[in-house]
Amino acid sequence: MIRTALAAGIISLSAISSRADDWGCTVLLCLANPGGPTQYAACVPPVTRLWSHLKRGGAFPTCSGAGSSASPIGYDPYEPCQDGYVLRELGRDGASQPACVSSKPVRNCDRADDACEPHDVQAVRHRAQPNFIDVTGADGVSTRVRF
Repeated sequence: MIRTALAAGIISLSAISSRADDWGCTVLLCLANPGGPTQYAACVPPVTRLWSHLKRGGAFPTCSGAGSSASPIGYDPYEPCQDGYVLRELGRDGASQPACVSSKPVRNCDRADDACEPHDVQAVRHRAQPNFIDVTGADGVSTRVRF
């Protein structure tokens, strides 16, 4: 039922946007789709335009009557660390690098041994799409959309 209503809304907004520039409303509706912002063919052009616009530093488009909102653009370049690990900045000599570090010691180190690492350290994984916006629908449900 919700999918049918969403598809009908996207198709309706797509038809309207050919008559007037309701790009912001179309984008919000497409981004709020649980199946993904480009699940429906009518959403591909406005969402593709949005990604291009945002990558060039443009502001998120507005929609006066949608009852939805979008957060400012966020940036989160790293995938979350696996359970039991936390993201930390590690480094020496003024250089730092992010790493996933075990939250509990894995070894007992003798204080005289500088080479001992009491925590397990893993490399962080970089996100393919580090930029995001949070879209909140009229129902109050928020969805994070990455680009």
